[in-house]
Amino acid sequence: MNSTENQGRPNVLLITVDQMRYDSLSIAGHPVVETPNLDELARTGVRFSRAYSATPTCVPARAAIFTGQSQRAHGRVGYQDSVPWNYKETLPGELAQAGYHTQCIGKMHVYPARHLMGFHNVMLHDGYLHHNRNNHSIPVQQHYDQVDDYVQWLRERVPGADMIDLGLDCNSSTVARPWHLAEMQHPTNWVVTQSIDFLRRRDPGKPFFLWMSFVRPHPPF
Repeated sequence: MNSTENQGRPNVLLITVDQMRYDSLSIAGHPVVETPNLDELARTGVRFSRAYSATPTCVPARAAIFTGQSQRAHGRVGYQDSVPWNYKETLPGELAQAGYHTQCIGKMHVYPARHLMGFHNVMLHDGYLHHNRNNHSIPVQQHYDQVDDYVQWLRERVPGADMIDLGLDCNSSTVARPWHLAEMQHPTNWVVTQSIDFLRRRDPGKPFFLWMSFVRPHPPF
């Protein structure tokens, strides 16, 4: 994804998924899972058969991506909500200062939920954050119904729809049910279509940094 207008600076596309096992790729020999598009990326790029997250817990792992620091340095060693993310330097912030047009679409899992973390813009879908849904002491503007862009988008198309209409919460890892709405209304497809739209709307005179951050295959799949 290079552009002569970018003066030799490459565009950057970062794709992440949540809670996906390392072997859940058909190119890795999984007997059931079919991942033709990911397989093509692996064939035309580099696939590490041994790669490790800085920590198995979501919040500190994401802090490592944002800051480039270990949990000892960034100060997050486990899952804890409502702790402000105050970091002077972040990956999107440094790229923005370097002249990149920066955008995140999907899951951030930071606090406050709409903290830009250096991005110019965020289209947010954090899945199902217990703190932002069940905590009645938080301000209204921090409630899940207000901060999640995918939910707002979905309700414009399906009035009253919610992420828990299947009767499953975000950690229902022992059961699975088919998606009950149109495929194009699934949050995975939402991240893709919104990302494509960003490529249409972006500033063509700047290189871009786009983080496509998928919630799935996090339960309930």
